[in-house]
Amino acid sequence: MSTEKDAQTETSVRLKDALDAKGLKIKEAAQLCGIPYRSFQNYTLGLREPNADAFRLVCTHLGISLDWLLTGQGPMLRDEGGGIALQETPGSYAADQNEQAMLALWRELDEGAQREIQQAAQDKKRLSAIENQLQELQATVATLIRSP
Repeated sequence: MSTEKDAQTETSVRLKDALDAKGLKIKEAAQLCGIPYRSFQNYTLGLREPNADAFRLVCTHLGISLDWLLTGQGPMLRDEGGGIALQETPGSYAADQNEQAMLALWRELDEGAQREIQQAAQDKKRLSAIENQLQELQATVATLIRSP
């Protein structure tokens, strides 16, 4: 017979396994989920059982199957097995994970580095807009040259 403490320990082991499988450290996972680091650390150490909201955040933001996390049954990740719709549009879940990962990295940088990256992104956006305008102008010129 499994006790509540055994179940809590099994859940913590599965959570650590999932983090390993996704290549995440506790700090990164906590940031992605919006859960305080200490709480997340306690979940992985089996010192504290996540509440329903914490389970929801972990499963939603890390793509871990709740069934697997609680019972060890089924696929570890929600996008395995093909039967679970993660978002309404294909690919949006992966994009959201990438955005969350980028945000976690961003938050680890100092203000100066954040400003540099923001400036580079703004420059890239402006350059892209100029390139689009240039292509439109080239198309217009080509049309004018072809017309008699």
